[in-house]
This record gives sequence, structure tokens and C-alpha cells, in this order.
Amino acid sequence: MDSERRLGPVEPFTPLRPVPRRRMIVRVVVAPFLWLAALLIVAITVRRTDAIGIGMLITAGTLVLSMLVLVLLRAGRERERRRYASRR
Repeated sequence: MDSERRLGPVEPFTPLRPVPRRRMIVRVVVAPFLWLAALLIVAITVRRTDAIGIGMLITAGTLVLSMLVLVLLRAGRERERRRYASRR
């Protein structure tokens, strides 16, 4: 083929391993706190401490939203698993 001649042999696609569930949950929980730390650093650097309160509100909202999404994803996955398990 023309593309193999130009590019050389192409290796077959191998997908990455899925991220372990525990690591994914830790990332979702830790990420809002990292945003808060970044906002605190910016607020101290710019000397606007009212940004700390806004940052805490944003962090709390992000944390609640991420937990809600995780709960909904898990419920959907469990529902699919039960539905396909009953067919076998």
C-alpha cells in the first residue's frame, strides 16, 4: 500500500489500561481542592482576599457536582450490569 511505503510498518492500535476506580475517585475528589489552592495563591499574590470566599464556594460546588456525577454514573453502570446479567 502507498501509506505503508511512506510511513513504514504501522503497529496495531493497543488501548491503554483503564484507570483504576480508586485512582479516578481520588482525582475527582482532590481536583477541587487543587483549584482552591490555586485560587488562594492568586488571591494572596494579587491581594484580593475576597477571592478566597469565592474560591471556596466554587470548590464546594465543584465537589458536590462531581460527587453527584459519580453517583449517577455508578447507578447507570449497575443498572446496565444487572440488565445484561439477567439475560444470560
